[in-house]
Amino acid sequence: MAEVTCVGIAFLDHVFEGDFEMAGGDLAFAQDFNQYGGGTAATASVAVVRLGGYATFWGRLGDDETGLQVLEGLKRHGVQTEHVRLVAGAQSPVSSILIGTNGERHETVFAGRDLDADAGWLPFGRIEDTSAVLVDPRWPEAAMPALQNAYDHRIPAILNGEAGPDPVPLELIEMASHVIFSHAGLLQQSGTADLRAGIEAVAAMTEARIGVTAGWDGFSWLDEDGTIRNIPALGLPVIDKLGARDVFLGAFALAIGEEKELDLAARFANAATGLKCSKPGGRGAIPCRAEIWEILDGVETA
Repeated sequence: MAEVTCVGIAFLDHVFEGDFEMAGGDLAFAQDFNQYGGGTAATASVAVVRLGGYATFWGRLGDDETGLQVLEGLKRHGVQTEHVRLVAGAQSPVSSILIGTNGERHETVFAGRDLDADAGWLPFGRIEDTSAVLVDPRWPEAAMPALQNAYDHRIPAILNGEAGPDPVPLELIEMASHVIFSHAGLLQQSGTADLRAGIEAVAAMTEARIGVTAGWDGFSWLDEDGTIRNIPALGLPVIDKLGARDVFLGAFALAIGEEKELDLAARFANAATGLKCSKPGGRGAIPCRAEIWEILDGVETA
């Protein structure tokens, strides 16, 4: 069984759904409310377990009620959490997400307070015994040593290239084996809205394989011969997009950790994401491996 170490952040998402058309000072009424665990590395770790892998999450939370709830959720999904630090007196990350009837979202994020960025307590030496590493750059103090250890031991290291206050640091991109951008993250990194030009521009900076998730346009990546390859989205009804990229990253990291070729890893992750989005339920909607076999129509993924 492949093991994926997921390094980064965990959130508690407060999700409100309704017919929202808000102006300044309006009081909005939701027709539905749910709480889900969130955060790229945390949700990706759940996807790894759901898809038949072994996942460890490395991260920080406050020792508040929110942090304990997030931690319990990860444990309930089978994620190994012995390297999650509960920081005394800190506030855990939370978000508030409003989803309209047309599927559009408005998200407000609180990244936590007093979480202590130091990562020296993490067992980075264990990375040489794992199958793959998935790294979220939003905890840079942990991201760099995780990527460095993976690089030194030739362990596949998948870096999340999501848009943020600043572009992903180049030194992180250079340490990764694969960088998976969002479309917005690729634009921020490359300075161009053209997908092909953006992928090629970032690929010129690193030896890492570069790919981009682009919603309805599916997943694109630069092949070894310089060809831009694409796998379209599945075309299933989209019910819940929350955490879709996180599921893609977890599925992709697991497939790469299982030594699958990039083409099959991409199709595996693309199928996992499409199936997840076709059902409500947050992390509970992440598919099992058998469902992906069916979507891939007989392609061997075991």
